[in-house]
Amino acid sequence: MQPASDSPSIVDTPPVASASVSLPSVDELLDETPAAEDTSPVTASSRLPQAAVPPNIMLQSAVMRLVEQKEQIDQVARNGLLAGLLPPEWSSSPGNELRAFVASVLPFASDSARGETVAARVPLKFLLGHSQRWGKADVAEPRSLAAYLASDERATAGGTDLAEVMLLSPLGVAWTQTGRARAGFLRAMGVETLAARVTALPYPAAEQLSLYQVHSGGRAQVWCVLDKRRLRALAVPALSLPVLSAYGVEAPQTWPSNWPDPAEVDAELALAAAGKSVPEVDLVKLVDKIGRSRASEAWVGASLMQLHTWVPRWRFFLASFIGLPAVLLLLAALALPGSIEAAAVAAALGFAGGAIAALAAPWIYAQRKHLS
Repeated sequence: MQPASDSPSIVDTPPVASASVSLPSVDELLDETPAAEDTSPVTASSRLPQAAVPPNIMLQSAVMRLVEQKEQIDQVARNGLLAGLLPPEWSSSPGNELRAFVASVLPFASDSARGETVAARVPLKFLLGHSQRWGKADVAEPRSLAAYLASDERATAGGTDLAEVMLLSPLGVAWTQTGRARAGFLRAMGVETLAARVTALPYPAAEQLSLYQVHSGGRAQVWCVLDKRRLRALAVPALSLPVLSAYGVEAPQTWPSNWPDPAEVDAELALAAAGKSVPEVDLVKLVDKIGRSRASEAWVGASLMQLHTWVPRWRFFLASFIGLPAVLLLLAALALPGSIEAAAVAAALGFAGGAIAALAAPWIYAQRKHLS
């Protein structure tokens, strides 16, 4: 019995050709040339919604260029040609290289404050990956693997080979948190979107960010300041500036003269780099630190007891304030045999007062930072 014409089908049935089937020729049968590789794009049907990105053409173009540049960096890095040339921040956290890349290229991007997580398809042209470990050439059957990784099941919570993506919604920049290498692989296979668990992340408004061009340490730098307080240096301005400019951040300006000297900020950045993958300086705290440091350099009156770097010369002290009064007391006794008590009291009081004055009276000058 034939099925009804209106019953649904899972797969489309190809039409039956009415023409007769022709057999291959003898030359075609004897031809040992390997079959040409199928280079057609891998397509996959999907019912998932597409992740939303800002409808800013200039911003989308800048993000696409950033994704392409990251892909090129990964390809060259796989060959070992960039050893020692990449910013140290990108490799300071093994296993989190992509996260470190995003944090250094897009200042103040963070996944600490997360929004809603949904299953969606992310356009690969806006998705940053990490393809330094494997690619299309390393896969025996790339088409079957591409179809598997591109399917909607990769976005099912608790499923196998799950893909997780972080999306900076205001910028339209996404990066893979889990499944980092598949982004570049699927792009090479002609796939347009990736199914993943997508988490929305916030990003500061363009008005909150300011860019400054400075010269410090013998080199030109670009610093990004958030809310006129938090400062980060751009590791690779050539990657950051196009995206930030398209986002609406003003072009780099000169460093304000009433702000801390660039040399002092640069020194503070060097100190912060020792404990953080992305060093950051709080300008308000730095101003307070500089003020306290300058106040400690001022010269003020002080006593020896206030100097925490002063160590008494006890032999000199005993010889001066005990031995000398004893000698004078003996001389007074010989000179004034009838008034020895008066001479002794005078000598003792005089030198005791001198000792106290030498220790406690502020008769010297010292820097405030040396005072206890």
